[in-house]
Amino acid sequence: MKYSTTILLSLAFIFSSFSILKEKTFTETTSSELPFTSITITSPTGGQEYCFKKQQAITWTTSGGTVSTVSIHLMHPNGQTINTTIASNISNTGSYLWNGFATGLGNYLIKVSGTDDATPTLITGQTGIFTLKDCNKPDLNPQLSSITPLTRWRKKFEMAINNIGTKVVQNPIIKIEIDRPGNLPTSNFTTTLNETIDINERVLFSKAIKMREAGNYTITTILDPNDLIDEVDETNNSHTISLDVPPVPELIVYISNGKRPPVGREREIRIVVKNVGTGKTHPNADFQIRSYVKQKGVKHYDIPQLDPGETFTIKRKHKWGLSGTKRLNAKILYAGREMDADNNFVEGSFFVRLPHHDKYTTDPPIKCSTGETFTSSSSWEDIEN
Repeated sequence: MKYSTTILLSLAFIFSSFSILKEKTFTETTSSELPFTSITITSPTGGQEYCFKKQQAITWTTSGGTVSTVSIHLMHPNGQTINTTIASNISNTGSYLWNGFATGLGNYLIKVSGTDDATPTLITGQTGIFTLKDCNKPDLNPQLSSITPLTRWRKKFEMAINNIGTKVVQNPIIKIEIDRPGNLPTSNFTTTLNETIDINERVLFSKAIKMREAGNYTITTILDPNDLIDEVDETNNSHTISLDVPPVPELIVYISNGKRPPVGREREIRIVVKNVGTGKTHPNADFQIRSYVKQKGVKHYDIPQLDPGETFTIKRKHKWGLSGTKRLNAKILYAGREMDADNNFVEGSFFVRLPHHDKYTTDPPIKCSTGETFTSSSSWEDIEN
């Protein structure tokens, strides 16, 4: 009887446990019957900076269920302590225009919370930590206004200096960095803009820059380079532009000068055209030298295409029957594009002397259209090579 009693009690316990399990399985609710409700805040976002006491839209989405009303709180970074109640029990429209108010500047996060209409469950969404900063400051921002060619190799850059902040700026410093092509050194220019720039006002600043060498130029304008002005945004003070300067020729001309031949003695007049630019002359452009010699008239000479560094030499030989100063000149006539078309003319002179006149002179024997002069006739070799 002892053993049979034990067996009966064990069977009773097993049937009782099965009944409990069966009852639990029958009453369990699946996730499809009660969907998970969530609130996700889309703005503001963590890691960003926003202006203190400036309107900011708070936006969020609700998914999985229905939350009819919500409350919005500005929280301290620990996420537990309320700094300010932004709105309480408002309709869940997914957005609210916040005035940006807090008890002070610093780091915060926002919580949007409400009760699920289907269950007494509190649903909460929150942002990452963001910063409320003081935006009652100036804010300088440069923008390119225009680029104006001054010569073939000089351009004027005009920048608009904008104050998009909420305070006036006086006498900001401007720095310009020019990164030139190849191995040419970077050049810098710094000046003080003697202007008072009001709120939402712009002033213009211009700078002429030489760009003789072919290649890419990077020009950066930096406002307040030493951060002497406390601004809303310290990251928008620079503006960079990039320009490609194509290779172009630069034509100059040399002429003989200062000779003192006697009457009736023939002398050579040498004229040399040289391409000192970065590109070759255009093969289809009209290209001539016009040569004038007093009492001998004008002659035109065709010039072939010249690569950078190449020269073309013309020699005229004349003698005069009358003494006196004989004016000579040479002018390049080139229809193509050139760096500087203002240095294509050079003028010299000879003095035809009587036999008893001094044959020595202090005048330079060679003159150039750039204004350069040479003290020795042997310089022709360097010029032509």
